[in-house]
Amino acid sequence: MRNHLIAIQGSVASFHDLAAKKYFGQTVSTLQCGSFKEVCDKIVNNKADYGIIAIENKIAGSILLNYQLIEKYDLKIIGEIYLPIELKLLAVPGTKLTHLTEIISHPMALGQSQNFLSQLEGVVITEYKDTSTCAKLVSEDSSGRLAVIGGPAIAIQYNLETLIESVSDVEQNFTRFYILSKCEDYVSDPDKASITLQTNNEPGKLSDVLVIIKNNGLNLTKIQSVPIPNNTKSYSFHLDIEFEERLNFEKTMQELAKETHHVKILGVYKNKKTESI
Repeated sequence: MRNHLIAIQGSVASFHDLAAKKYFGQTVSTLQCGSFKEVCDKIVNNKADYGIIAIENKIAGSILLNYQLIEKYDLKIIGEIYLPIELKLLAVPGTKLTHLTEIISHPMALGQSQNFLSQLEGVVITEYKDTSTCAKLVSEDSSGRLAVIGGPAIAIQYNLETLIESVSDVEQNFTRFYILSKCEDYVSDPDKASITLQTNNEPGKLSDVLVIIKNNGLNLTKIQSVPIPNNTKSYSFHLDIEFEERLNFEKTMQELAKETHHVKILGVYKNKKTESI
C-alpha cells in the first residue's frame, strides 16, 4: 500500500502532526509547512497527496482564514478528525516558574489558555507559528526564562519539563481538523457534509435555508458566516450537516439551489466526532 504524503501546518509532534497520524496511521509521511496557505499550495500543486488543517477549537472557536482558503483553492473536504487537546506549560529541566520572562506558543494555544495567562505579571506572551517549533526554541534556550504552552508530545520530543500540568481554560478541550484533497474521494456510507452558500440579498432568506434543512430531517451541526474578500456587503455561510440517507441530502441541495444565490458542496464524508473524543 502506498504511503501517502500529508501536508501539515507545523513540525514533528505539533497538534497537526498528531492529528495526521491519528487519521492516516502512525507511519504516514508528513510534509511540514509554515502556514495554512502553504498546506493548500502543496495540495493543489501535487506536492502532497492530502492536507490537514484545523478548522475550530472548543475554546478559541473557528479559524475563518481556513474557510476562505478551502474555497479559494477549490479544495475538497474528504474527512474530519477530532483531537483532544492537552495544554501544559513546558520548559527546559530545572527552570523555575518564578524566573520566567517570556512564554511562546501558537496563537490558538495561547487563545485556549487566557485564564492562566491573565494571572501572570511581568511575563511577555509571544505568538509563533506552531507549538512544536516553539518547543524546539525553548529546548535550545539556556537562560531558564523561556517557556512554551503545548502538549505532552512536544515535551517528549524536545525533552522538556512540565512546570504546570494544565493551563487550558476548560477540561475536555478539543480541536477539529478537516482532511483536504485536490479531488473528491469516494466514501462509503457518508453521513456528514460541508457546504457553502450565499443567500439572496433579501430579508429572511437565511431563515428559509434553515427551514429547508429542518423540513428534510437533516441535522445542522454548525453554521459559520465567513466574510467574502473584496465584498464588504456580503457573507458566505459554511454549514456542516449530518444526514442518514445521501439521497435525502442531495434532495435538500436541490431545494437549496433554488433559494440561494450560490451553493456548493465542499465535501461529503464520515462523521468522526463520536469515535474520536
